Amino acid sequence: AAYFVEERGRIVVVALAIVVSTMLGLLGPYLMGVALDRFIARGDGGGLVRVAAWMVGAYLGSNLFQAVSGFVMAGVSQRALNRLRSEVFSHLQRLPLAFFERRASGDLMSRLTNDVEAINDAVAQNATTLFASVLSMGGILVAMFLLDRWLALASLLVVPLMLGSTRIIAGFTKRGF
Repeated sequence: AAYFVEERGRIVVVALAIVVSTMLGLLGPYLMGVALDRFIARGDGGGLVRVAAWMVGAYLGSNLFQAVSGFVMAGVSQRALNRLRSEVFSHLQRLPLAFFERRASGDLMSRLTNDVEAINDAVAQNATTLFASVLSMGGILVAMFLLDRWLALASLLVVPLMLGSTRIIAGFTKRGF
């Protein structure tokens, strides 16, 4: 967390871009419902064209904000990892020679490179994807309950079954590996 203190402003930009991207992404299916219910069912071609234009705009906007968040977050993670690499290098410079004599240099370099790259992947991609996914899931749940709370509740009854079966399958898979 200390590596990201200097990046607070950019992280806020990333979070806002993800929120806007998610909201625009959720707007598309809503507009599809509007198109079906109001314009296609009534044969209103002009209204359908307007809604289609709004849908294209929503999806283009969603992709634009998603690209902005990815670009800014890539910069944030690279600057933070540069600070981490510098700190690790400084630490390695202070270690006694005996430390390096007990370890193969290739193993040490591989370990450092792979660990830092794993952190980069987690920060640059996984964190933003997780945030966007949680927002999308929340938006979908809200929309489901606004449209039909009984159907939404019925849909959610399946979740414990899915989680249980996933746990069972994961147990078999874990033993297999």
